[in-house]
Amino acid sequence: MVNDLRVGLRLLARDKTFTLASVATLALCIAANVVLFSIVDHVLLRPLPWPNADRLVLHGNQYPGAGACCGTSSGVPDYYDRLRETTVYDEQAMYTWSTVTMDQNGSPARVLTMNVTPSFFRVLSEAASIGRTFTEDEGEVGHEHEVVLSYGLWQSAFGGSAAAVGQDLRLNGQQYTVVGVMPRAFSFLDGNTPDRVVGLWRPLAFTPQQKSDDARHSNSWQHIARLKPGATVEQAQEQINLLNARNLDRFPQFRQLLINAHFRTDVVRLQDNLVRDVKPTLYWLWGGAFFVLLIGGVNVANLLLVRTSARLRELVTRIALGSGPWRIARQLVVENLLLTMFSSVVGVAIGFAALRLLRVLNLMDLPRGSEVRIDAVVGVYAVAIAAAVGIALALVPLAHIVGVNMASVLTEQGRSGTVSRGTRLLRRAFVVLQVAFAFVLLVGAGLLLASFRRLLAVDPGFAPDHVLTASVGLPQTRYPDDRSVRTFTDDTLARLRALPGVVAGGATDSIPFGSNHSDSLILAEGYQMQPGESVISPADVVVTPGYFQAMGARLVRGRFFDARDGADAPKTIIVDETLARRFWPDQDPLGRRLYRPSDPSNLLAVTPRTVFFTVVGVVHDIKLTTLVEDKGAVGAYFFPAGQQPMRGPVFALRSAVDPMSLAGPARAAINSLDRELAVYNVETMDDRMRQSLATRRSPMLLATAFGAVALLLSAIGVYGVLAYLVTQRTREIGIRLALGSSAQAVFQLVLREAIVLVGVGFVVGAAGVLVLKRSLDSLLYGVSGADPLVLAGVTATLALVAVGAGALPARRATRISPVVALTD
Repeated sequence: MVNDLRVGLRLLARDKTFTLASVATLALCIAANVVLFSIVDHVLLRPLPWPNADRLVLHGNQYPGAGACCGTSSGVPDYYDRLRETTVYDEQAMYTWSTVTMDQNGSPARVLTMNVTPSFFRVLSEAASIGRTFTEDEGEVGHEHEVVLSYGLWQSAFGGSAAAVGQDLRLNGQQYTVVGVMPRAFSFLDGNTPDRVVGLWRPLAFTPQQKSDDARHSNSWQHIARLKPGATVEQAQEQINLLNARNLDRFPQFRQLLINAHFRTDVVRLQDNLVRDVKPTLYWLWGGAFFVLLIGGVNVANLLLVRTSARLRELVTRIALGSGPWRIARQLVVENLLLTMFSSVVGVAIGFAALRLLRVLNLMDLPRGSEVRIDAVVGVYAVAIAAAVGIALALVPLAHIVGVNMASVLTEQGRSGTVSRGTRLLRRAFVVLQVAFAFVLLVGAGLLLASFRRLLAVDPGFAPDHVLTASVGLPQTRYPDDRSVRTFTDDTLARLRALPGVVAGGATDSIPFGSNHSDSLILAEGYQMQPGESVISPADVVVTPGYFQAMGARLVRGRFFDARDGADAPKTIIVDETLARRFWPDQDPLGRRLYRPSDPSNLLAVTPRTVFFTVVGVVHDIKLTTLVEDKGAVGAYFFPAGQQPMRGPVFALRSAVDPMSLAGPARAAINSLDRELAVYNVETMDDRMRQSLATRRSPMLLATAFGAVALLLSAIGVYGVLAYLVTQRTREIGIRLALGSSAQAVFQLVLREAIVLVGVGFVVGAAGVLVLKRSLDSLLYGVSGADPLVLAGVTATLALVAVGAGALPARRATRISPVVALTD
């Protein structure tokens, strides 16, 4: 074996052109696989960083008939029902996300917070590294003034001192006591919030009203649980289904409404929920990287056929002198393994650089994207695929010498034209496969690109350019009532609108592409529901006068909110076009009235407590969560902030200048009214939209890069095969030219070979696209998996590049001298 290694190294060093070309090709392909595997491994395959993470599940109440589905939120009564009546769980907990203003050395700082029941840390099987987590008593109303710090906040706020435990912390103007610090590596993600670091945890205490049956289906919390050992998600789903069925009988007043809304509760693994939006795309891209490896392997296989033809006399001579087949096979395997192992080292280095570039370009905005790196597992994967490719490549020269006529090889004087018909067919087959693989990859990249362009062309319902947003939170201690909240909001807007360059300004509690969205049932006065029709739960948004103008929203009918919609004015509301069509098709919605349920036992009833809201305007539909709204979306309605004040306003400013140039002045204007408020999430609407598209942009760019590599490798493959065929047919071409054949005829002869190979490759590739069409359709928006424009564009591009690559050896063939060819 040592001798084989020495001989292999000497041969690779001697054949520098072959070695460099092969290593460059394979390294590029291995790098693509290393990058994709590192992403897939860290995002999809590796378990979450908690003990028994595979047993963690989330519960989501779904009402698809009412337009509320696909979330993972639950109600408090549901939580207590499941605590009492399910047997599949070890532990259960509730939690919700929020932000708080922390007074840190006299300066306000905004901190992402989780409010959790004391059982939350037991569900995750995590303990504090210093101090403790919450006791059950601290989950009761009036006792919830303790906090647990993250490691990062402990370091920044207390300098990592163990004396932090027991100290006070001022949050939203209230005193809290630090009782513990979580380990450095502890973090939590559930797929419902951005990949941000939690600063601290507070106890979640439910009031008697929140626990009561009147609060059923008020879904504002997340419910997490850990399955018992041996219990399955299917068993948990069955128990939850039975519990829901019993509750339909226990609360007949909700029965028909829930049936019409198609109510159900989904039980999903936490990890599945975390990657639900990116899982299919990442697996598809991983397959694309494998296709790139196949194309590169075929290219190197073609080079090996040429090299083996040149070494055929040497190999046959060794066999004739007594070397057994296994001895020759071992030598060839060692040579190819050396080649692929060198390639894997270079490929890992390229992959490492590529991952750093992806981070610089902000293309790693994926769940757990911050964890993606080249580590030992990825290195083992690179070595494994290099070994597999090396062994597969060794089969090429072995197949070439099996059954060869040793006498003819040993008596041959080395002229060209000695390659067997089978070898020539194999080389042509390799080109066909390359073109087919490249066709599939390019179609996939083209479809993702077309889908992304369609997505960018979606009308968000407002003009995002030149809009700056900034958020604040108003603590109850300093803003105890609605009047103080309204006063702060109005005074802040007056100062923001006065800033130089500001064209319009407003505020909302639910900025588009933000994380704070809610929906609520609403009914129309006089609307007659059809049998089986569900009540609906549109998006519920509060806005100030000037907000729609600042966002560039379009008024369809009526008016926007203004000074007429104050606290003492008649209750008003604005609806979007979708909601208007739902309640008043082919009718004028202005002046119509909407109302919210006021009787928990009969949601449709009008009672003395019912409050009516008069429609004063209709706006064009506004995308609130994503450019791709759910098919079951039922619209949105908007209340004036003067009548429903906001404790977490997000200010929106339309500017005539670069919006980010207003960031500093906007902060100063807000803090001039209250220096203790933290101003956070200061960003443009364009940036918010870009962040919402991250899970689609990154795969599209990666697929495009793979397609470009596949196109290049295919062109090299076509050129290499045709150039070799021209060399093999030099005598034939010389005879043709000597007998009077024109240069044009020779050019067409060689180019026809390229056209036939590429055409067959297109047919095979098209068949592959049809096989993969269903999986492609699930990744696309507004584009079919067999889009004719994309298919035509890919066909034209690949044909142009491949035929162009074939034209080079064809042109070379026309320059062959008959005299030289016949005397060589």
